[in-house]
Amino acid sequence: MITPMQKLSILCLASDTNASLAALRELGVLHVTPSTAPTGETHDEAQRRVEAAKTALSTLSAHEHTHDHTDKPAAIDAGTLITNICDLRHQLKHNEEQLTNLQHQHQSLQPYGEFNPESIAALAERGIFVRLYHARDLTTVETPETAQLHILSSDKSGVHFALISNSDFTTNAAEFHIPTTSLNAVDADIIATQLEIDGINEKLTKLASAHDQVEQELHEREEATRYAYVHDTLGQHGAISLLSGFVPVDTIEHVRAAASTQGWGLLIEEPSADDAVPTLLKLPRWVTPIKAVLKMLAIVPGYHESDISGVFLIFFSIFFAILIGDAGYGVLFLLITLWARKKAPKAPAYPFVLFGILSTCTIIWGAVTGNYFGIHPDALPGLLQGFQMSWLTGPDPEIARNHVMKLCFIIGAVHLTIAHVWNIIELAPSPKAIAQLGWIGLVWSMYFTALNMVLQLAIPAFFLPLILGSVALILLFMTPPKAMKTEWIHHAMFPLSVVNCFVDIVSYIRLFAVGLASLSVAQSFNGMAMDLGWSRIWTIPLMALILLAGHGLNIILCALGILVHGVRLNTLEFSLHKDLEWKGTPYQPFARTQRQTSN
Repeated sequence: MITPMQKLSILCLASDTNASLAALRELGVLHVTPSTAPTGETHDEAQRRVEAAKTALSTLSAHEHTHDHTDKPAAIDAGTLITNICDLRHQLKHNEEQLTNLQHQHQSLQPYGEFNPESIAALAERGIFVRLYHARDLTTVETPETAQLHILSSDKSGVHFALISNSDFTTNAAEFHIPTTSLNAVDADIIATQLEIDGINEKLTKLASAHDQVEQELHEREEATRYAYVHDTLGQHGAISLLSGFVPVDTIEHVRAAASTQGWGLLIEEPSADDAVPTLLKLPRWVTPIKAVLKMLAIVPGYHESDISGVFLIFFSIFFAILIGDAGYGVLFLLITLWARKKAPKAPAYPFVLFGILSTCTIIWGAVTGNYFGIHPDALPGLLQGFQMSWLTGPDPEIARNHVMKLCFIIGAVHLTIAHVWNIIELAPSPKAIAQLGWIGLVWSMYFTALNMVLQLAIPAFFLPLILGSVALILLFMTPPKAMKTEWIHHAMFPLSVVNCFVDIVSYIRLFAVGLASLSVAQSFNGMAMDLGWSRIWTIPLMALILLAGHGLNIILCALGILVHGVRLNTLEFSLHKDLEWKGTPYQPFARTQRQTSN
């Protein structure tokens, strides 16, 4: 359910702004909407402090696994500590870049060996020229008559050599320009730089014991940043400050009580259609698990839209089961979920409940279709074969596949029908509700069309009256006569909408297609493993490796299929028929937040 909101404007004396903001933050119910763009430097400086703390925390996290956990945090101010860590990180990065450059110099100098660049320069002043070269093939080098060639080294890239002459010369080989530093000096710099890096890492390792202190400071700085943003976006009207936003209707009395205590002026209004009202979802307990998916996708319905979380959970569970399609995988998912919950008993329960539901649905679907790790149904124990549903697994594989495809179309038609029934309930008694009856008829007309085109099933006798009546209801009632001048485009685009409706129904065949692909991949790897046979001992671990890698890859592909197909059918096909755009803004009250520890 989407919680009803009230639009709230708070007036306070400018001199009491900080006290009022502190009181509002403690109240923790106002979703603030900026009255002006941030103009002061308070928020910018607060953000810089947050970034510094994040940098320090990430640096300590990289060293925390190496430090002695018996060490106590250094007794130092958190701000100074963060500054020191950032300085050390900067020095470390500089030295690492310098080390990389030195290593590149070493690699370029090494083929020519140790020499003193100053000595070569001194020889040139006396008329003796020494130059270094590299050639892929020495036979192609045009050696000057006055020069002597000395091979220094050779490797896969070619030959490195020197030409020495008592007169200036040129040649066609690639010249290596002599640096100002010798190989020994570069190696010495590498050692010195590595020692500096080791010393910095040692300091950071010792400071890693202050990880919790820095994490707490980061939390406090983030709180300060949120406070600074609200402060900098207040509306200022002389001696009066204005703060606007939205609050849940069930918190209005708490706001009134605070206003009475603080001496605020309040203006409470119903949000208009143009207001960017935040969305606060309060889900029934049985629907709560779907929060895991919604949070992962970072989507929320608009305030004036519908909360489809319950339908999303039910059909997402069905889609997940069919797309995975393997009871063996379902058991594996369930065991992993139980193990993860045991390892994280203090974590929120809803993600584990969701995966428990999804795993159970997968087990049920896999059992009724006789699919366990891609093993042929005839090779299964009699007990497992007893769970199979003959309509889905009958003796003729082609008929069974057709039944599964038909079931996918039925699921699609029911899914989209629910969307339009929901629209009828919300639109009634408006004439537009009658148009939704037409859309239901059109959905089922497209269902019969899909059965005919994909499965070659006969069109029922009532098909023509059904589709004609549905189209008539839609065209007559989809747009009120008064709005025809501005919304006539919906009628012009109606033929395309009919095609889209057919495409939406057909798109549910993806459930069958992905499930079949998953089964085929599993069976292919099973076949590869079994082809090795059991005659030799060495084949057994190889078979195990093939099965482990093959089914692991298949599970990864299934997971991608869930994200691409299982989510899409809810957030696109169903949502389009429900007129849901997922353009909502999450309700984020101005409040103190709990510190999220990394442990």
